This record gives sequence, structure tokens and C-alpha cells, in this order.
Amino acid sequence: MVTSEDVVAKVMSGAAWAEFCDALKAAGEEVLRPGLDDPLDIAEGYRMLTRLLRGSLESRLEYGDPRYPQLICVCHETIKIVAENPDNLYLGSSIAGRYDYRVWGTRGDARWISFNTFNAGGFGGKGGRGTGSTLHEHQLEIAPDGTFEVFLSQREQPGNWLALEPDTTSLTIRQTFLHKDEDGPAVLHIERLGADGPPPPLDPAHLAISLTTSVAYVRAVTAIGASWAERNAAHPNVFFDAQRDDTRLFADPQIRWHMAYVELDIDDALVVDLVPPACDYWMAALHNHWMETLDYRYHPVTLNNATASAAADGSVRVVVAHRDPGVPNWLSLAGHDRGVLGVRWVGRDVDDVVPETRVVPLASLT
Repeated sequence: MVTSEDVVAKVMSGAAWAEFCDALKAAGEEVLRPGLDDPLDIAEGYRMLTRLLRGSLESRLEYGDPRYPQLICVCHETIKIVAENPDNLYLGSSIAGRYDYRVWGTRGDARWISFNTFNAGGFGGKGGRGTGSTLHEHQLEIAPDGTFEVFLSQREQPGNWLALEPDTTSLTIRQTFLHKDEDGPAVLHIERLGADGPPPPLDPAHLAISLTTSVAYVRAVTAIGASWAERNAAHPNVFFDAQRDDTRLFADPQIRWHMAYVELDIDDALVVDLVPPACDYWMAALHNHWMETLDYRYHPVTLNNATASAAADGSVRVVVAHRDPGVPNWLSLAGHDRGVLGVRWVGRDVDDVVPETRVVPLASLT
């Protein structure tokens, strides 16, 4: 049985750091999978390891003490968790079911907002029971001035309440925007009720545990992205359900998600026809082989119900191609030979819709 004294001794001797470095090196094996021979895919795979490690150390080492919660964003333009939504602002915090918390702030301009707790694990990874309790836009009691508060505890509270369980470990807040660069986000804060004084100095055991869990997270998320892509690649250019129960456990119950692995010759296009269901929000976005969204800062790789052009009957045609065919709703592969197209339908009781696809000569669209 490993004691706290054993863990401290490993930090003192350097063994904890050496084990972390060895485990990080081993995580790179997830990048060099059989059949993957594109230099861009491999380079992006290694870059993903660095991104995931940055985010994991931030959330686990720097802000991993549930006694002193902080809402931080570790999923954004340069840290991308599997199939993240570029229209989202993700905020998260380490919490623990044995404590009580309060989140408060202003509603902001997001189209949709959700609160999810996770039990014995975290958003985007394996190793836990998955999503615990949820609170959505239509359930929130919001004051006329746009302010609100949410209590998190095992004991039921009046008003906005998220139930915690003994093994609750984290909170994730999603804000989904129609125009993310223009709409104002919610201004949110979190506190542990009954907290007293500042955090103590760094505990060597916390360092060791954070290093171990961070690299395990990096490897797990990399494996999830790679596995989804490999299963999708067996069914190119069609929507195919490559998810498994270990990732569905972490889903928000108001989000429906589908994906298609895209492989196109330089002169071909993928035509995607869909009739979005009645919902609060929908979107389509292109990802690389590892399920990271392509760089939406510089390329047209995402559309939503506010930015897409729709026909009079409500149908939408999305065109994926290497270059602009001069038609509405073009999504660029941004220099990639292959990628993954994802669609989301978001809201209460949303009808699930699977888009239809076909590959056509690019010249036929002009």
C-alpha cells in the first residue's frame, strides 16, 4: 500500500518526475498508429499531446484543489479536446461532492448554456461514471437584471441547484454562441461555501498525483480521438456512429452529435444535405484526423444556424472541398487531405437527424 510518505519520497528523489517523463514518452505511441503516414497528421498528433498536457496541468496542478475552486478555460483555439465546439466557451472547475459551492454571475448573450457535473472522472476522458447532474437554460431562474446563482451540494437547495454525489469531481459550464466574436459571455464566479483563508503551499503529494493523472488524461484523450477517426475512416464520406459507451457517458443530454470521415481528391467535393430539426442551436464543423477542429481563426471551417444559408424550405446544403467552389456554405479542408465533419443539434427533445452525403466533381458545382 502506497502511503503519503512514499509519494513525498518519490518527489524528493526525482522518481515522480522521471515516471512522468517516461509516461509522457509512452503517450506518444498513440500518435504512431499503423496506417498513419501523413506528415501533417503525425505532426498535429504530437502537437495535440502538448496542447492536452498544457490544459491538463493547468486544471489539475494549478487549479486542481476542490477546496479552492476556480472557473478556468482550458479548451480554446490552441487547446482542443476531442470534437470541441468552436462556438462554445467552456469553463470548468475541480470540485468535490463533500463540499457545497455557489456559482453566480450574469447571464450574458449566449444562445444556450448548460451546467454539467462529472463523477469520478472529468469531461472528455475515461475512468469515471460520467455525467452526473445537469442544469440547462430553460431550467435557470434568472433575475430581471440578468443575474443568477446556482448552488451545488448533496442536499437539495431552493432555486437553481445542481445535485452533487460523493464521487463528484468536476464541473463544466458550456456557453454556446451564434456569433462568438460579437456576443457577450456570462461573467461567472465560483466559491466553496465555508472556505476560510488562502490556499496552503504546494503539497508534494498533489504535485505527484497531478503529474500522474495529467499524462494519463493526455494518453486517454489522444486514444479516444484516434479510435473515433479510425472507425470513421472505414466508412469514408458518410455519417457513421463511431462513438462508444465510454464517451457517451460524458455527453450532455441535450446535445446530439454525428460525424463523417472526409477523404477527397483535390478536384472533388463532399455535398452534405440536411434539414436541421427544431432546436435551440445547430452547427457543422471540420476537424483534423485527431478530432481537433481545424483552425477557425483563419479558415471557413464552421457554420451554425445563424451563419449558414438555408433554402426556403429550411434545408441546408454544406459543401466540403479543398478550394472555394463559389457556392454558399463552403467549408475548407484548410490544407488537409482528410478530416472529420461533425454536426450538432442542441436543445430539449431534439429529433435526431443524420445528414445525407455524396461525393461530386468540384467543377459540377460551379
